Amino acid sequence: MQEIHLVGINHKTSKVSDRERFIVDDSNIIYLNDYLLSKLGSKISGFFGLSTCNRTEIYYYGDEGIDLDVLKLTKEALNISDIPDKNFYIYNDKDAFEHMCRVCCGIDSQVVGEQEIFGQFKNAYRSAKAFNIVSKELTLYVEKVFEITKKVRTDTKIGINPLSVSGLSFNLVREIFEKPEDKKVLVIGGGHLAKSIIKNLFEKGLKSISAINRTIKEIQVSDEYSIIPMPLNLVHREIVDADIIICSASSLTPIIGKGAVENAFKNRGNRPMMIIDLAVPRNVEPEIETLELVYLYSIDDIEKISQDNLEERLVEAGRGKEIIKYQAKESKKTINLKIEDDKFASEILKLLRSIDDKEALDLSNYNDINLELLNFLDNNDDVHLPKKLRKKIELFDSQKLISIISNFK
Repeated sequence: MQEIHLVGINHKTSKVSDRERFIVDDSNIIYLNDYLLSKLGSKISGFFGLSTCNRTEIYYYGDEGIDLDVLKLTKEALNISDIPDKNFYIYNDKDAFEHMCRVCCGIDSQVVGEQEIFGQFKNAYRSAKAFNIVSKELTLYVEKVFEITKKVRTDTKIGINPLSVSGLSFNLVREIFEKPEDKKVLVIGGGHLAKSIIKNLFEKGLKSISAINRTIKEIQVSDEYSIIPMPLNLVHREIVDADIIICSASSLTPIIGKGAVENAFKNRGNRPMMIIDLAVPRNVEPEIETLELVYLYSIDDIEKISQDNLEERLVEAGRGKEIIKYQAKESKKTINLKIEDDKFASEILKLLRSIDDKEALDLSNYNDINLELLNFLDNNDDVHLPKKLRKKIELFDSQKLISIISNFK
């Protein structure tokens, strides 16, 4: 029997130095899918991966008891076998389903109740679906996750006074600079988080903002304000004048090294430099924190300043968990029924297509279709009807069976 599973790593179980090595994105998702299929075959029938600054998780539909194999094979494929198994977590069946809902709602986030995770979850799913590696069964679960997430967001105040990584970044800036609106900001990256950071800073009064990105594509912050990023090869020049550097680019190797920052200080005097590295893998070499006048923060430092209205958000998170528990239980019944119906339909269609008998096209669309189909199959010498399938045909909803026969015709 197959069920939903997940394997993951997050800010609660590991340091950023481990998380930045376990990344699943468009650059390796096809390779990982092919590797798992080559080793597990039909034991796994679809997956997708989510990687954010705080977690990487793989969601998949497959046989019971394959979770440790999937973890082992994933570590092999991504060359991360040296990361201890204790840094990972595994969930199966209803526990996996509920965990997916908690992640998508922001309940399991480092910043409890943050809203950015919903968009990240959706994008990861849609990207994998575009590669045609998400199975029908997994799709049923994910669509229900989205429904439950919206219900939790509507029925609780989990997002009250919403916090976000971009908003908390500004809080960090205020701890270093008394008048941040007078400072020059350089944002590295052009994705959803980078846009959110630019918008947040602009709304807080910081107007001297520039950006660097691999793709020179206009970043539209609002109807009145947009930024055209500079190319990545200008990063060393631009950090000379920047007071605040915020990084969120997708890169497997650091973009800003210790040597580049040392060179920048030769031309900027004693002005302090603040760097907030929100990227995983990191955009900035961690050795930079040893330099004088440099204030380096990573995504793990965000947790220390995410305590605003935390007590209230935790109460609402508790309510959200109860909603998830009930909704997941009810939704799972619907999903399982749909999966069983689809399997039955496949069996019937496969059976009918295997029969070289034009009389199959004459099956009626009346409510006695169950009996009519059984009689047709019993009278066909080429058909051996298993007892289990016979029982299913007898008990199956006649209207659904009519629909299946119509698809055959």
